Amino acid sequence: MRKTIRLIGILMISIILFSALGMETCSKTIDADAIDRSSVDTSINQWMPDKNLQEAVFSALHDLGQSVNENGGYDTSSVDQITPKMLTDLRYLHVDTTNITNLNGLQYATKLIQADFSNNTITELPTDMPGGENLYSLNLGNYSLKASSPDWVLSPKITFKNLVSTYTNLNFGFTGQSISGTYTPTDEVISYSNDKRKATISFNSLFQGFKQADGKYEIVKPSVSIKYSSNEKLTPVVDNDKNQIELDLSQVIPTTKIQIQFSVSASNNGSSYSTWDTLNFVVPEAVTSISDPMAPSEASQVSDIVPLSENNANVVKTRVDALNSFMVNTMMTDTGIYSGYMSKEQKSDANTDNDMFNQITESAGLYLEVLAMRGDPTAFDNYYTQVKKTFSNGDGAFYWMYNTRDKSYKQGNASLDDLRIIRALTMMQGKSPSSARATEIKNLVSGFKKYSLLNGKMIDGTSFTDGTKEPAIRLDYLDMQELKYVYGEGGLSQKDYDDQLKILENAYLGDDFPWYQTYYYYGEMNGYKAGDYSTLPEAKGEVNSIDSLLVILHFAQVGQAKPASINWIKSHVHNRTLYNNYYTNGTPVEKNSAASSYAIAAMIASTVGDKDMYNDCVKDLNDSQVPAGYGDFSGCLGDIPSKKSATYNNLTGLLAYYY
Repeated sequence: MRKTIRLIGILMISIILFSALGMETCSKTIDADAIDRSSVDTSINQWMPDKNLQEAVFSALHDLGQSVNENGGYDTSSVDQITPKMLTDLRYLHVDTTNITNLNGLQYATKLIQADFSNNTITELPTDMPGGENLYSLNLGNYSLKASSPDWVLSPKITFKNLVSTYTNLNFGFTGQSISGTYTPTDEVISYSNDKRKATISFNSLFQGFKQADGKYEIVKPSVSIKYSSNEKLTPVVDNDKNQIELDLSQVIPTTKIQIQFSVSASNNGSSYSTWDTLNFVVPEAVTSISDPMAPSEASQVSDIVPLSENNANVVKTRVDALNSFMVNTMMTDTGIYSGYMSKEQKSDANTDNDMFNQITESAGLYLEVLAMRGDPTAFDNYYTQVKKTFSNGDGAFYWMYNTRDKSYKQGNASLDDLRIIRALTMMQGKSPSSARATEIKNLVSGFKKYSLLNGKMIDGTSFTDGTKEPAIRLDYLDMQELKYVYGEGGLSQKDYDDQLKILENAYLGDDFPWYQTYYYYGEMNGYKAGDYSTLPEAKGEVNSIDSLLVILHFAQVGQAKPASINWIKSHVHNRTLYNNYYTNGTPVEKNSAASSYAIAAMIASTVGDKDMYNDCVKDLNDSQVPAGYGDFSGCLGDIPSKKSATYNNLTGLLAYYY
């Protein structure tokens, strides 16, 4: 699925070290005293029998990149000197060997974060999961799931090659054997109620009995029992009379991936059959009827912006023209806009980072907004044709990224980018109505309903590969003014719109620091549960200014921006202390600023009619502009010494000059 990346001229490094545990047993840890006791006069060969694992652990304990101790913290010169207590210092374990088969002993690595045995054929596992709650990921390589496997191997933190493929055919009867595997049910096996809120899984089509010598089956009714469900709200029930599992999906978020661990046993005439299998499927969206459709609104309501830029002495035409010229002549191609400045030499150099050739729908939508604010329907329609040709998935949504070097697409949409493109079309339609544009809006609204909503609520986006939807929304995506128009056009629910507005309101951090949370979760994701808020998961406790400024802009567009937020922004803009990232108490993480922050603040100022704040923002943008004399780098909002300029800064700055 899509995961959504926004390029805002600020480098964000994402390191997610925790995810939700799939079961209670995964949180078990080894008692520290027990580790101390076990390390007394005990040979490593007894508690860690695999000699190749011993060597890997010995190397890791002496590598400060994989452990936390000082040169191991131990005067160890051989594996014989390693004790279970020492393993508590192990944080990462990356092995070069392919000969490890037994991981017993690794349970003492109670602070382990990540380990990778991807090229090994693991046959034996410890009873307790290495790392416990500290573990982020553990790759078990070619491990084969079996009936004796510990429960923790079903944790979402665990990956291994054989888990993703069905290597057991439940229709085979094995006399006197126990087998196991994973199974993704077909429509013939799992059936849903009309509203998709209940489901049944029949075992008649999974198990036919014991296979005979002639290839036919001797029909035997199996006994089915549930050992584990990955979602506590699923509450699966076995009806052995009907030979089926019954599932109540009403409390489970659609698109949630479900695992049900079950066992099947049967016997007849001395023959027996048993399995331990995992059933995988994705919860479908509910089928609902809209009883409270949103009242339609006019395109002119979205386009009705009274810009403070008109007749403003600080908005200098030559500066605006220079910035626009930089975008068109230096950054734009016949497919889209590069995400950052590259010199002509860099564009032709095979060693230039491949990511520099990415073009994204974020940039396309922003430039369409610029053209709409400029009021140029011909230029707008021509550029939209180009955007559609490059990014459209042919079904009312857009691939969010295209790479001009390798001609590849990211297989999914970013709902904010799709909504921004719809917004630009709506703005242009309000100023210069067109039947062709009206048709495009209807098609994109239909695509938005399909790819950017989950149960009527806006989400981050959907994977075009497998249809997986992320059960979360980055709050700055909620452009409530345009959503009101889209919901009216699409016959969507007033209640869903109101609920999303309430989600935004409840994300407020408080008048002392009037910024907003970053994410809201409709279902379980990244260790969060339905109804949770979070700041950046990749840097917990930090709030990015762009995110909160966009939320405040969207509130301002529907007349609900908080005075505390406006006053806070105005003060920091005037003092030029509007920094990129803050802790949730209002303390800046670092004292760096981006032109895009002042550009969005200018849009907020224009929306609420604050001329002084708008002028302060424009002065900062003017000071950030590269003057003439720097070749194709001239005119941009960038850094002259490093020759770096982010497209997001330039496009938001250009848009601010028209607000």
